[in-house]
Order: sequence, then structure tokens, then C-alpha cells
Amino acid sequence: MSPLDDVLLVFINQLAQRSWTFDSLVVLISDTPLAKGYLVLPLFWWAWFRRREGDEQDRRTVILTLFAGFVALFLARFLQVALPFRLRPIHTAALEFNAPYSLPDMVLSGWSSFPSDHACLFFTFATGLWLISPLIGSLAMLHAGLIVSLPRIYLGLHFPTDVLSGALIGVGVMSLVWSFRCSWSIIVEPVLAWSKKSPQTFFPCFFVLTAELSHLFEDTRLLAAGLWQIIRAMFGR
Repeated sequence: MSPLDDVLLVFINQLAQRSWTFDSLVVLISDTPLAKGYLVLPLFWWAWFRRREGDEQDRRTVILTLFAGFVALFLARFLQVALPFRLRPIHTAALEFNAPYSLPDMVLSGWSSFPSDHACLFFTFATGLWLISPLIGSLAMLHAGLIVSLPRIYLGLHFPTDVLSGALIGVGVMSLVWSFRCSWSIIVEPVLAWSKKSPQTFFPCFFVLTAELSHLFEDTRLLAAGLWQIIRAMFGR
């Protein structure tokens, strides 16, 4: 554990178990998609429709940002698997972490802590939104830091350096994708053409994508896991 983790965790954790109401509120914010993705993903719809029909730059940026979000999320998950397993603060006995009230004991016990995929994804989105509107992007940055990331540190789900690394990955991936945006026309232009040619199919898909991204495809992962269990049971495995 780095000195930054040590200092910040001790400072933040001293607030835990002082108020059941406050702890429960932080758990609720951390665990509710409405407080996370559903405050940010609708901004991509705003960005898509805020310009007149002939001005496509914002729409290209929206497509690039969503693409960068997939890349950043994949990279974060890859690092979680490829790097040495890191216990979360709440599961690290040596820390004597004071778990906040109403937090389940075994929450995320089998998942590596480094880096934070939530921070990675939402800082990617905030960076893309900043490219569309510095004001909206700055608000999205505050949201990614204060609403998405800070509660996960308070609850012991991540070390501060997990969040910092996730944020840097998110900003870095979006910046890299934006720097080479002309190279991604092979992805952007067909999507843009699809939105014009068949809006009746594009926008339902756009809605489902933004809805699933709002909570990191939790519904999709639960469905896939359930189907896998059914398939295994059918074949007696």
C-alpha cells in the first residue's frame, strides 16, 4: 500500500460507523445506477441532438467517446486479471478497516481492486463530454470524482490509487482516441450513416447501449451468467 493510500484511507475511514443514515446513504449512492450512469449517459443524448442536422461534429465525438469507453473498460478489466490480485480495503485484514454500516460483508470479494473500472469508464465519458462542452465536461468530472469514485473509497471497495489509476486510464484512453480520431472514421462514419438511414433501428440500440453502460453491463453479465448455469445444468456439468 502506498503512502497516499495509507493517509487517505485512515482519514476517510475515521468517518465510518458514526451515522447509520450517512453510511446507508453512501452505500445507496454507490450501488444505484441512477446516481451514477443515469446522471451522465443522458448527456450523450443531449450532445447528439443539441446541434442542427447539418452539424455532425458533436455526434462524431459522442460515437468516439462511447468507443473509447469500451476500450477503457476492456483495458481496466484486462489489468484486473493480468496484474497480481489486490484485495480490496474492506477485505484486507491488516488494515483493520472499519466497514460502514449496511455494507454487505462479502461484497466484491472475488474481484481484484486495481484499477477501478468505474473510475476508468466515467472519467473517459467526462473527458469526451469536455471535448463537446467544457462546462458539461467539468460537471461530469466532478460527478466521476465525487459521486462515482469517492463513495467507493469510503466503503472500502477501492484504494485511492485504484481510483487515481482508473481515472488516468480513462482520461488517457479518451485523449489517445481523440488524437487519432481521423483514423477511427472506419467506425464513426458507418455508425453516423446508420443513424441517418435507419433511425428506427439505430435509436433503440443507442438507448439500450447507454442504459447498459450506465451500470457497466450488470444486467448483461447477470443474464450471461444465468444462461451459462442453465447450459451447464442441461449438459450435466
